[in-house]
Amino acid sequence: MKTYLGIDLTSSAARPSGYAVLGEGARLVEVGSVASDAQILRLAARWQPQFVAIDAPIGLPRGLCCLEKSCACLPAAADGKRVCEREVSRRGIGIFFTTKRSIIKRMAYRAIELRRRLENEGVRVLEVFPYASKVLLFGRPLPKKTTADGLAYLRHRLEGLMDDLSTRGPLTHDELDAVVAAYTAYLKDRGRAEEVGDPVEGAICLPRVSA
Repeated sequence: MKTYLGIDLTSSAARPSGYAVLGEGARLVEVGSVASDAQILRLAARWQPQFVAIDAPIGLPRGLCCLEKSCACLPAAADGKRVCEREVSRRGIGIFFTTKRSIIKRMAYRAIELRRRLENEGVRVLEVFPYASKVLLFGRPLPKKTTADGLAYLRHRLEGLMDDLSTRGPLTHDELDAVVAAYTAYLKDRGRAEEVGDPVEGAICLPRVSA
């Protein structure tokens, strides 16, 4: 059975990360939360997914070796931004940029290390951005995901895309974003999603939208 693992990654194991596993036919096989990198790696080893889709930057802008202001490394691009993030922004979708001023530095470091460890195990890793996926799949406006209305909206829209979600109990917004991440990987495997940007920096996988 083909599977797709989505991870809504946090900055550290101190706050759980949502995860979701989709099977063939976009059937929701498992959903929940994990804390440590070791637990995420065990999930990948257990499910042997076609892709692990991580909601976090999995690469740095060309020219940078780190995101530390004290380091002399400089980005190759004049604006210091990754190509993929620039492209998402060009489409009118708000995004945090991975620069030395980034507020998600710790998350980026964690994601980059996870990517390295997963790829060393032969796992294919995608960078995804669930907010962009939701905009492209469902349109706008999107209710704030942390509100009751936002949770109900997202769950209803996702239930229309996949099996078995309707049978689950209450899910957090992190778990639902992990479902979106896994669904984006599912679309990628079917040629219905594209990776935009420079693979060296970490391209972002986005659902294809029909004209």
